[in-house]
Amino acid sequence: MKCKIGADFLREKLKTVSKRPGVYRMLDENGSVLYVGKAKNLKHRLTNYTQENRLSYRIRQMVSKVHDLITVETAGEAEAFLLEAELIKQFRPYYNILLKDDKSYPYILLTKEKYPRLCKYRGDRKKDGTYFGPFDSGLSVNNTIKSLQKIFGIRSCANSYFAGRKRPCLLYQIKRCVGPCCGCVSDVEYEKLANQVRDFMAGKSTLLQNELTKQMQSLSKAQEFEKAAAVRDKIWALNHIQGTGTLQSADPTDVVAVATEGSESCIQIFFHRPNLSGNIYQMVKDFNVEDLPSLLLQVYDKLTPPSVLCLSEKIAEKESFEKALSALAGKKVQIALPPFRLARRQWMSEGLQNAMQTLQQNLNKTAANTENWNTLQQLVDVPVLNKVEVYDNSHIQGTAAVGAMIVATRDGFQKKLYRRFNIECANTNDDFGMMREVLTRRLKRGLKENDLPDLIILDGGKGQMSQVLDVFKKMKVKGVRVLAMAKGAGQHDKGLETLFLDAAPTTPIVLDHKSQVMFLLQRLRDEAHRFAIGSHRAKRSREMFHETLRDIEGIGPKRKKDLMAYFGSVRAISGASLAQLMRVPGFNEKIAKKVYTFFHD
Repeated sequence: MKCKIGADFLREKLKTVSKRPGVYRMLDENGSVLYVGKAKNLKHRLTNYTQENRLSYRIRQMVSKVHDLITVETAGEAEAFLLEAELIKQFRPYYNILLKDDKSYPYILLTKEKYPRLCKYRGDRKKDGTYFGPFDSGLSVNNTIKSLQKIFGIRSCANSYFAGRKRPCLLYQIKRCVGPCCGCVSDVEYEKLANQVRDFMAGKSTLLQNELTKQMQSLSKAQEFEKAAAVRDKIWALNHIQGTGTLQSADPTDVVAVATEGSESCIQIFFHRPNLSGNIYQMVKDFNVEDLPSLLLQVYDKLTPPSVLCLSEKIAEKESFEKALSALAGKKVQIALPPFRLARRQWMSEGLQNAMQTLQQNLNKTAANTENWNTLQQLVDVPVLNKVEVYDNSHIQGTAAVGAMIVATRDGFQKKLYRRFNIECANTNDDFGMMREVLTRRLKRGLKENDLPDLIILDGGKGQMSQVLDVFKKMKVKGVRVLAMAKGAGQHDKGLETLFLDAAPTTPIVLDHKSQVMFLLQRLRDEAHRFAIGSHRAKRSREMFHETLRDIEGIGPKRKKDLMAYFGSVRAISGASLAQLMRVPGFNEKIAKKVYTFFHD
């Protein structure tokens, strides 16, 4: 008897599903999770999937693949929200709206130690200290740390570097650090500066400025005018930072604005925290407002939830979502829905305007990319152009040779499919041989797995083209077009590239160098070049590190491995103190002194 699948399977399964709150998982024939959802009433929610005429095309497609269903009952809706978020994080189902960037958001960390330091921090907040953020980018964190250093002089160096200092570094000379490493500031004064940073970043700037004003006046009365001027400059800098911000709120408040046009939606999250502001956005296709809490729980699993979360869309399960978010935050989180007043209304208005603008920009960009992609398809004369691979090699006189492959589709660069090739025929300048090796290894695997691109683009001219066509002939590869891009006038950025197609490998193709398809080809080539150069530098850097350790007398392969495992890099080893080196497993004082002397004498 043939097993039921899709809507028929769900109708049969519904007979055993309860009406309690819970979470469900839909699985395909291979047991992979297609979708994770939560429900106030499991039976009623799953019944909706059997009414195919009411489903969107995307959901109908998902239901048609369902071979199995797993349901888990929960104590309530809030617990269902949290379990759904955990399962999405674990399985990352294809049909769920997933956070497009799964990296953690950057914070500023003021560590908890004798001499606290300011540093950029990502990941689970397990280190002791005070966290400020989230920030929308690492650049924002770096700029903020630089500003705080100028104002307060808090150190930012790593502990290993700090412990090895015998005299103040350059940051002390340019007045970005007060020099606690060398006793240039007392412990009491440094702790006072650290507390001022905490107060300022926590939004207590008025109290801080009043304190600094009294300090300036006191120094002036004591006729210590240089110190008073330094405090005055600090007050001015604080005023400048505050003056560049937006409206302030008594509580940390985030604004979620949703703009939709057709099947495309843009979800923007704006952070309004004390002395901080920023935003992130997510483009979503076929967005359903029921999926908004799920996406937000993914976001706030990686960053600190605010006290107030304002949503532009009304959600049916507000109270349950509020409880779930509060449980995740470990504090009370208020969900605010329209209409808004005062600052929140202005923030939401600005958020919706920015979300719509971002949506329009992405729609225009998508339309332009589609047109350029179709033009490229006509240029290389293929019936279908779904996948393009671009190849480049990087080396210095044959050393640290690396081959790089990047992948692009109509949706843009597919970075998860990028590949690096450690070239075996290294220590030679045979660029042709390197390309032969890289393509042979790639095509061998592609033929085995039936995974070949529609078009291969080479960073090279007729010579590289002939090598690749020879590999194609030997391996009997068919149905893959090859396009070679020869540099013009020895430069990548002149726009004078010459193109060669495998159909006529010696005849150059003439294109308008200002055409959009040429710009597309240049972006593809430049991305491959960037990836190849980065891979080569990383490999060369690793080799240089190991060569440096080989120069230390009395340090064999095992001890070198132990050093790298303990410190992580040669730079960290070079900045380690004698006491830190002695903590490495198997190291005594004599061996530690050899390493310390090598880097410090």
